[in-house]
Amino acid sequence: MKARNKKTISKILKLKDSRKKELELEVKMAADKVDEEESKLNTLQDNYEETLRYFNEKNDSGSLDIHNINSYYDFFSRINGKIDAQKKVHDRCQTELSSLKNSLVNAHKEKKMYEILTDKAIKADKRENALSEQKDADFTAISRRIK
Repeated sequence: MKARNKKTISKILKLKDSRKKELELEVKMAADKVDEEESKLNTLQDNYEETLRYFNEKNDSGSLDIHNINSYYDFFSRINGKIDAQKKVHDRCQTELSSLKNSLVNAHKEKKMYEILTDKAIKADKRENALSEQKDADFTAISRRIK
């Protein structure tokens, strides 16, 4: 294989390696974002459940008047909206992470493919060099016999 082709393959391999590293960083950042959004979601859900328990205790004891009950229902309505919105954000982040992971897998495959091409080019060069050296040796041997 010509040196120019090897250089081209080497450059492409470097680019693929750089892209793979970029994707690894993006996957890490996306995973951190998913964890952060999940934490926010869990906090909202815990707050909802804790307030609901408190509300049920007070309601069962009969110590809530109509204004307090309305306040709690407004709170539950607002927090349900926040929980639904946070679930959407969390799902979107998970989808993005999944997509980035797939891209990273493809980047690994592409890099491996170019590594294999590089290895093949090196082996082809070695074969050509060995064949050339053998031809030179054969020519030298034949030239000595003829003289």
